[in-house]
Amino acid sequence: MLYNFSMKKKGSNQNPLTLNELGEFTEDVLLPAVKDIIQEEIAVEIGKHRHEMKAYIDSKMEENKGDIISYIKGDRERDKNWKVKIVNILKREKLAKPQEIKILVNLIR
Repeated sequence: MLYNFSMKKKGSNQNPLTLNELGEFTEDVLLPAVKDIIQEEIAVEIGKHRHEMKAYIDSKMEENKGDIISYIKGDRERDKNWKVKIVNILKREKLAKPQEIKILVNLIR
C-alpha cells in the first residue's frame, strides 16, 4: 500500500491525511521500523557488554594466575608430604614389606 503524506495545499487535488491512514502507516511502517532499530541497538549493546565482560574476566584471571598456580603447587606439596609420612610410618612400624614400600615410594614421585 502506498501512502501519501502531504498535507492539502491551496490549489492541490490531494486529499488530506486521515487518522485512519496515519494509524495504518504507524502499524505497517513505523512500528516495525522502530522495532528493527531497537533490536539492532540491543544486539550491539549486548555485544559490547560481552566483550567488556570477557576482557574483565581475562584481566582478573591474569592478575590471579600466580596465586592460583602457587595454591595448586602448595596443594600438591601437602599431598606429597602426607604420602611420604604414611610411607615412613609403614617403614618404621614394619607394616609393609620392603617391595611394597618401594612401590609406594615410586607412586609418590
